[in-house]
Amino acid sequence: MGMYTELIFGARLKKNTPEVIINTIKYLIGEDISHEIIDPKLPENVSYLIGCSYYFGVTNAVNKFYKDNDKWVLSSRSNHKNYNNEFESFLDWIKPHIDYGSGERDIYAFLIYEADREPKIYYLDKEEE
Repeated sequence: MGMYTELIFGARLKKNTPEVIINTIKYLIGEDISHEIIDPKLPENVSYLIGCSYYFGVTNAVNKFYKDNDKWVLSSRSNHKNYNNEFESFLDWIKPHIDYGSGERDIYAFLIYEADREPKIYYLDKEEE
């Protein structure tokens, strides 16, 4: 059956982020259901930003995507059965478009498998566990 993985994501995107990326994010969080706008580089299973289980503390996905001045901001918390590393693929896909995250090292994501003791933390400058 597999176990769940939770993603907590927060970052401000670059000013020049392509419209196809913006539209794909809107699709991923359920704001737009048009299939013509999806970036073909994204993995097939695109429901991972709206999925949730009862294993983690947040049992309903929480997504905010808004424009602040001239940059888009994405804040997301969700979980799903990460069979094909969809979360990691999403993080690889979006990283080139991130302007900054949080803190001195620009943390932009926490990823935790339900059986793990510690999350994997994603930084713009480098990844650490």
